[in-house]
Amino acid sequence: MSQLTSFSFPAISFRHLETPFNKQGYRDYFAIVDIKDLPDLSDWRKINVRDPKLTGAVPEAIRQSLHDNPDMFLFMNRGIVLSVESVSFDNKKSAVTVGLRDRNLHGLLDGGHTYKILVHEREGLDYPQYVRVELLEGFKQDDITNVVDARNTSNQVRDESLMNLAGEFEKLQKALKGAPYHDLIAYKEYEENPNGTPKPIDVRDVIAILTAFDREHFSSENHPINAYRSKAACLQHFKVNMKSYEKIYPLARDILELYDYIHLRLPDLYNTVRGKGGDVAGGKFGRLTGVTTYKGKRKAELLFIGKESSYGVPSGFVYPMLGAFRAILEEKGGRYIWGKNLDPVKLLEGQLGQKLADTIGNFALDAKNPSKTGKSPLVWQACYQAAEVTYLKT
Repeated sequence: MSQLTSFSFPAISFRHLETPFNKQGYRDYFAIVDIKDLPDLSDWRKINVRDPKLTGAVPEAIRQSLHDNPDMFLFMNRGIVLSVESVSFDNKKSAVTVGLRDRNLHGLLDGGHTYKILVHEREGLDYPQYVRVELLEGFKQDDITNVVDARNTSNQVRDESLMNLAGEFEKLQKALKGAPYHDLIAYKEYEENPNGTPKPIDVRDVIAILTAFDREHFSSENHPINAYRSKAACLQHFKVNMKSYEKIYPLARDILELYDYIHLRLPDLYNTVRGKGGDVAGGKFGRLTGVTTYKGKRKAELLFIGKESSYGVPSGFVYPMLGAFRAILEEKGGRYIWGKNLDPVKLLEGQLGQKLADTIGNFALDAKNPSKTGKSPLVWQACYQAAEVTYLKT
C-alpha cells in the first residue's frame, strides 16, 4: 500500500454537507481557504482529465475575475475539488488536514485551471483572496471515474463558435489582417496555435473593446458599460448590430493598441498626477485594490502592442478610460476617424491621460473594488466628459 501523504492548511470556515449517502462512506466537505494557504498539489493532478494552462480564454477569464472582483471571486468561481482518503478539522487552530494515498484515486479532481492560476497569481496580490475547496472522502476508483467525467463535461457550444462558423467575424478578421496579433485571436472555443498551445486572445474581448466605440448606440449620456460588464452581452450586441461595427473597423487596430497602452501607461499617469497633488511620495499605484505588482522576470503581456508591464491592471480601470476616447470620433464617408487628426495615444500620454488617471484613482480609492469602478455610470460619464472637453478645446 502506498504511503499516506498529509496536507494541513488554515480554513476560514469548514462544513460537512450531510447527504443520504453518509452510511455508504461517501462524505462531502467544503472549506473556504485563503489563496495564499493552498497546499502544493503539483504531485496530485493525475485524476484531472484536463491539462491546465496559464494562457487561453479560460485561464484569462479566471485571472480577470480574480483581479477585477476581489469581493466576488469566491462566489463567481466554482472552486477546487479534491478527492481524499481522509479529512479532519481542528476547531482550535481552524485548520483542515487531508490525507492522500493513491494518485489514481486522490488529488485534484476538478478546478485545475483555477488552481494553477491562483498559485501563479497569489504572490502578486497585496490583499486577502479566497476560494472554495470541496473535499470528497470515501469514494472508490469507479466512483471517482464517474465523478471526474461528470464534473469535466464540456459546456454547450459557445455563441462565438457558431458565429465563426456562420462567417460573422469575416469582416473583423479582414480589418485585423496583417496585425502582429492576428493569428493569436481565437474566433471559436478551444482554438489552438500550430504548436498546440491555446490562442491567448479571445474574440469576445476584441468585440468588447470595439463596443466601447459604438457611437450609433451610445452617447455622451448613455455609455457602453457592458463592454466591461458582460462579454456575452457585447457578443449579442455585435450579432444584432454588425453594420454599426463596420464603421469602427477602420480604427480597430488603433483601438486595440490604445487598450493596451492604457494598461501600460496608467500606473505612471496615476503616480504622476497623485504626486502633483501631494497625495503620494512615490509609486502608489500598486496599492490600489485589484492591482497586481509583478516582481522579477514575470510581467503582464500586452499582446496588441507587443510589450510587457510590471503591473496587472484591472479591466475595471481600463474600460471607462477607453470608452472616453469615443468622444473624439468623427464619422466621414460611413466610417469613423479620429477627429481633428488627433492621436489617441498622444492624448493619453498628455494632460487628458492624467485627468483620466486621476478620475479612475479617486473612484478606485473610494470603492476599493475594481468591479464597482468599471460598472459605475459616474466613472464612465466623468471620463467621457474629460475627453469631450479636451476634444472641444483642441
